[in-house]
Amino acid sequence: MNTLTWLQMKETFPNEWLLITDFQLDDSGHLINGYVERHAKDKANVYRLPSLGKPTAFRYTGESTFSGLRHHANHQNDL
Repeated sequence: MNTLTWLQMKETFPNEWLLITDFQLDDSGHLINGYVERHAKDKANVYRLPSLGKPTAFRYTGESTFSGLRHHANHQNDL
């Protein structure tokens, strides 16, 4: 597979965890493009595999389920 843009990765691997190499980031640290070495629905299947010995990026193509900061902010408003 060739290098893909972030949008192409999201379209090709919806709701999956990706291990990306040969990637480029913009000035804000957002992924521009890269080569998808591994992908899986379960992030453990991507993280558990042997190291590639080169810089890698991990990204999820679906919606984030992280609510930690939002929960903390809501709790602070209750005080």
